[in-house]
Amino acid sequence: MFRKLIADEIAKVVPGGTGFSVEVPETAEHGDYASNAALVLAKKEGKNPLEMAEKLALRLRSGQLSRFCDKVEIAGPGFLNFFIASSILTSSLWGKSVKNNSHELFPNKSFFKRLFLKKKIVIVEYFQLNIAKRPHVGHMRSAIIGDALKRMFIEAGYKAISDTHVGDWGTQFGILLLEYKDLEPHMRHEIFSQGDPFEKLENMYISGNENIKREASRLELAKREFAKLELGDIENRKLWKEMVDISMKNLEKSAKLLNLLPFDEHRGESSYEKDMPLIVQEALQKGVAQKKDDGAVVVDLSDEGLGEAVLIKSDGASTYLLRDLATIRYRKEKYDFYKNIYVVDMRQGYHFGQVFEVAKKLGYAKEEEIYEDVLHISYGIVKLPEGTMSTRAGNVISIEAMVSEAQNRAYKVIEEKNSKLKNKNEIARMVGLGAIKYFDLSHNRKTNIEFDWDRALSFEGNTGPYLQYTYARLRSILRKHGKSKIKEIFRDDIDSEERQILLSISRFDEELERALINYYPHVLADYLYVLAQKTNEFYHSHPILQENDQEKKQFRLALISKISETLKKGLYLLGIDAPEEM
Repeated sequence: MFRKLIADEIAKVVPGGTGFSVEVPETAEHGDYASNAALVLAKKEGKNPLEMAEKLALRLRSGQLSRFCDKVEIAGPGFLNFFIASSILTSSLWGKSVKNNSHELFPNKSFFKRLFLKKKIVIVEYFQLNIAKRPHVGHMRSAIIGDALKRMFIEAGYKAISDTHVGDWGTQFGILLLEYKDLEPHMRHEIFSQGDPFEKLENMYISGNENIKREASRLELAKREFAKLELGDIENRKLWKEMVDISMKNLEKSAKLLNLLPFDEHRGESSYEKDMPLIVQEALQKGVAQKKDDGAVVVDLSDEGLGEAVLIKSDGASTYLLRDLATIRYRKEKYDFYKNIYVVDMRQGYHFGQVFEVAKKLGYAKEEEIYEDVLHISYGIVKLPEGTMSTRAGNVISIEAMVSEAQNRAYKVIEEKNSKLKNKNEIARMVGLGAIKYFDLSHNRKTNIEFDWDRALSFEGNTGPYLQYTYARLRSILRKHGKSKIKEIFRDDIDSEERQILLSISRFDEELERALINYYPHVLADYLYVLAQKTNEFYHSHPILQENDQEKKQFRLALISKISETLKKGLYLLGIDAPEEM
């Protein structure tokens, strides 16, 4: 909140209004915010930094900044340090300014939304499951990161649209069809009529890949089956439809299990079947693509260091790349998106590099140097102590098994800590799932991570249960206080701990903005953890319900109420529930 206000005031007195930064200093002694504006301007104009800092500080002190800053100091070689008035911080608890009784600084509506609400459309693609492949722990990062980003974009005022872009087309179907046709007639019937049909499809896919390893020529046979499917073969189309329907039910079950926001679209790759020939024709007509002697259609990206992008294979089958191009074209025409982001692991970087370059050549995406509207939001691999997972190898740990294990472990911890707690199963579900999600989101998405049960489920340190427990503790205090309304108390004599918490709360929107700039949910997670740390220190050092001074008591009740609101909102944006009791 205050960073933007300070930056706006500096911009009024700095020629050009850009080129400087406003940051939070590492130590409180250096102010609540600090800017290098004087240093930047002095270098540009060839003047003394300290003299420039004095000049800027004088103008800022006499301007609108005085509404919410007590002091503007000069430090070091010419930094400007800003100190927010305590009266302004305390009045932020009530959504108004005590100085002029105005709601301008602290509107009830999010300050972030008020400044940045543009209703621009952001497409977020994540949890791209493939048909007949059981969602496993390796798929969870896409789901967890993508869902968090969607929530954060919505909070920031964008219109966020999510799509799974299901892998319901391609060679894997050729593998499934080949395996199915090799079965005895009575066994074919059982695939769709008895037991768990999805499990049978999954086993067929695994055995199909094993058979290809033993007999390489089967891969060509599988490709032919897919080519027949793409050309409209009636039998293959019927089988494909049944396989897709079975798999989609499993996808929806997994999304619900992870408590993801509802997807706005479930457009699989097959949705773009009719669009692909038009794109190939357009690419050839514009000279973007060339047809080779063997019938393949390719785009030469060697100048961009991306080799040869294949749109149509020599056997006439389409490629995953062509289907991604069709997706971009569809989304641009339907939504005219501001951003179209793909939450996919970093191993797909080369593929998306090719897709985006071809999309730019065809005019489906921007090619401005400082702005991109199609982006690959990559992430590292998640491992369990058992090692990496692969559906082809059959050594996967399903999402269902992972969530169930988390809930069981959380239940045991809750049983040890609070055996009399009501609704233990539901709270164990919240804590277990929250532990999994927070463990992921608290890491920089670009890093590889190894999941650790003990760390994830710990009630101490930077974990989901720690944040949830902090929230539950605050709610317990407020319940003990009762239903009587907390009085509006404005104080100037707040201590350093109270001040730091108020500053942290006021920075929520700033941290959300920082997290979205580079699509890093861990920035928001780090912010919530620091706030929880400060809150627990405050809780232990400051009496609340036992406080005899009624003004202090009312103020502190208001403070912990505001902290609990902030923690709950932050956890929600990470896709994590906040239990009222633990």
